[in-house]
Amino acid sequence: MAENSDSPPDDRWISVCEEDLGEVELVLTDSGKVKTMLVRRPAANQGCVIDWVNFTVLEDTWFKTAREHLISDDQIIIEASRQLEKIFGFGITAKREKGMNFYRESWVLGDEMGFVCFGGQRSTMLITLTGLGCINAVAGWEKRLYDFLTTTAIRPSISRIDLAHDDLNGEYLSVDWAETQWLSGGFSFRQGGRPPEIQRVGNWHRPSGKGRTLTVGQRKSSKYCRFYEKGKKEGDKASLWCRCEVEFKNTNSIIELDVLLNPTAYFKGAYPCFSEFVANDTPARMRIKERAAQITVDDCIEITKRQFGKYIRVLRGLFGDQEALDLITNHDEHAWPKRLKPHASCEKTERAPVHVEPHEHFPGLREDAGLSIPSFIQFIKTVPSFGLNGENGFA
Repeated sequence: MAENSDSPPDDRWISVCEEDLGEVELVLTDSGKVKTMLVRRPAANQGCVIDWVNFTVLEDTWFKTAREHLISDDQIIIEASRQLEKIFGFGITAKREKGMNFYRESWVLGDEMGFVCFGGQRSTMLITLTGLGCINAVAGWEKRLYDFLTTTAIRPSISRIDLAHDDLNGEYLSVDWAETQWLSGGFSFRQGGRPPEIQRVGNWHRPSGKGRTLTVGQRKSSKYCRFYEKGKKEGDKASLWCRCEVEFKNTNSIIELDVLLNPTAYFKGAYPCFSEFVANDTPARMRIKERAAQITVDDCIEITKRQFGKYIRVLRGLFGDQEALDLITNHDEHAWPKRLKPHASCEKTERAPVHVEPHEHFPGLREDAGLSIPSFIQFIKTVPSFGLNGENGFA
């Protein structure tokens, strides 16, 4: 469990340490359990990106950032929203109908960029940033999250993090390569050791163009890997784009906060065979997003043409182009097809966070209900300067 420090964050993370921390390092937790630290290997390039992260903090964290004792759950959610917007670029926007992950309540982060779970779990809050959230969060969110967790949050802990490497053109990575590596022991640290389980998903004997997947390990374990034909999954049957993802969980291991700054070092240490391709830089998130967007848009055009093309052609003949478009277009500017939403800008689709506009789930905070807005609402609408401990945006 990470301990928070009152001192500013150390910038030494910029240069990755050159030592090899070894295959296994055992740690005794506060609860008396023995866990292993993630294997880390030196890496000087960007061999992966973070594609999912779950982390928890004590709810007292938000008392600290608000500089006052927050009485109600609503106040805690609003304060959390304010801080999360500073980190990711989007805050909490809506309450879900029920809880999740064993928490009593759950909320939506951004425009389905993640979730916030709260209530009933030892005064902790779980924040989930999904793959959609990772790729759409404001650039530099990893460093801002690291700073927040190490200097401000109380008892922060990462419970899950997914790291991904993309080969957009299939030059060196494929599900067949992964299977060959498994057969030759590339996923075993000990020579002659028992290899982890694998599963083949999709049509391997007669590929249909819908994409194949190879998984390594068990989903419930601390480490789980999957290789899949992402381009084909997105809808391009001819695409060679292959993605490798590793899902780390703190089931029997401790995930250090440093993984936010040095993900490649931990990704490289996941399996021996990763050293064969991780030296290749993974494309920047923007390139990945652009490639996925192009495949998705092309596929959506084809689907629309196949399913509704005849209707559109007839309507154009009856009403003309402009009137036909007006008749069949959804006029809600914030309504986006779910499949295209990952490629839309946040400004076009995102609801205002709860700390900016009064929310339907907080009737006591609405001016139209004849009630005055509490002073703490006025306080959180004031945007402080960005920095740490008075100079940061988290206090």
